[in-house]
Amino acid sequence: MLKRPTEFDEAPFLSKKLWSKTETRLWTATLFTGTCMLYASRIALPICAAVISLEYGWNKTDSGTILSCFFWGYAITQLVAGGFADAHGGERILPNTSFVWILLTIFTPQIFDFAYWSGFPFTILLIFRIIYGVAQGFHVPSMASIVSRHLTTIDKGKVFGFCLAGSHFGTVLAGVVGSLLLEWLGWRVLFQFLGVISLLWFWWFRALLIHVADPRTNHTDSDEETKTTKPQKEENGVMAGIHKTTQGVPWGVLLRHPAWWAAAFAQFTGGYAYFTMFNWLPSYFHENFPSAKGVVYNVVPSAAIVTTSMIAPFIATRLISSGYSLTATRRIMEGTSLCGCAILLLLVPSTHTFPMALLVFTLAMAARGLHHGGVSVNPHDFAPHHTGAVFGIFNAFGAITGFVGVYVAGHILEATNNNWGYVFVITAVQCILGAIVYGSYGTGNKII
Repeated sequence: MLKRPTEFDEAPFLSKKLWSKTETRLWTATLFTGTCMLYASRIALPICAAVISLEYGWNKTDSGTILSCFFWGYAITQLVAGGFADAHGGERILPNTSFVWILLTIFTPQIFDFAYWSGFPFTILLIFRIIYGVAQGFHVPSMASIVSRHLTTIDKGKVFGFCLAGSHFGTVLAGVVGSLLLEWLGWRVLFQFLGVISLLWFWWFRALLIHVADPRTNHTDSDEETKTTKPQKEENGVMAGIHKTTQGVPWGVLLRHPAWWAAAFAQFTGGYAYFTMFNWLPSYFHENFPSAKGVVYNVVPSAAIVTTSMIAPFIATRLISSGYSLTATRRIMEGTSLCGCAILLLLVPSTHTFPMALLVFTLAMAARGLHHGGVSVNPHDFAPHHTGAVFGIFNAFGAITGFVGVYVAGHILEATNNNWGYVFVITAVQCILGAIVYGSYGTGNKII
């Protein structure tokens, strides 16, 4: 765990200093890799769900409950994580919470074995998954807070969107390695492998933070830094420096603004589509196309969303440079994402071959990736001085779908004798509603 920062260490963590180009690249790579490890560990259970269900005798409702309860802890944590990060520095919170979920990942097989040995398996597994969700819930709001303090308005969206793309790269990593380890060595080895490589990232992140906090490498009184930390004018009247973290968030102003609720609704509907596919696609392909290779269907759709999510921030930047307003850019990117997902998911009931199903879901995931140039980075637009706190609340709307959508899907499948068409058509209709609402009221302008 990180040493407790001394009083001398206080400045680097709460600094408003803009990163240099070299620092931006270093922090972007580190946060991208951390997000990659986070999601690789998170998707491990969905990848193994079909095999674990056979081992422990789970039905669809059981699987849906265990998969979804992670999001109970995750969504609740979002409500406070951003505020903590803004107040105390995401650089302090992120490594400590990361260490918790990394240890839980490594010891997941032992926790499962203990749960079934105890005689109260579901109670213990529910508690374990909720705690796991709490630990992972601090990552993205802390990352948003870190980025918001050290970059200009335009760069914030680009860098944060790229860092978020690490989530999809993590699903590819877990899909490739997980499918092979699952086939060759069993599901327990997958968790241990992902935990160990996540621990390597943690050591690197810890070393980076110690370097940042070392007074010998931070000349906070230098003329160059003084110039850098002075507030600078940006587009839309936003200053490079942020307000003190002790300032309260003007929630009343934000919550009365229709653009906030439009963004939150788009986040909910898009998140519903993503988390439904994220958690259930391995089971869908395993049941409907049992001869298909897991290394194919666990990787190809995720590879598509990696590609689009990494280029989406650059597409958005290009649109802005071409003369589109920030509001028009966000609406174009999010509308394309939601409508693309909806159209493709409506095709699922008429999809009867593995190649066609793989194509449909690959394109649906690719469409979802455009979200990283739309609503995903909206908190940096309308709350530049309170990004961590606002993003935490905002991201909770997407996280809620993790347990609502995944849990409901399990019940739908149980009630309809595994009719997957119902699951994805309902999801598609919600995406259409999200696109209409955000297209009407969404904004890229500052609200608070």
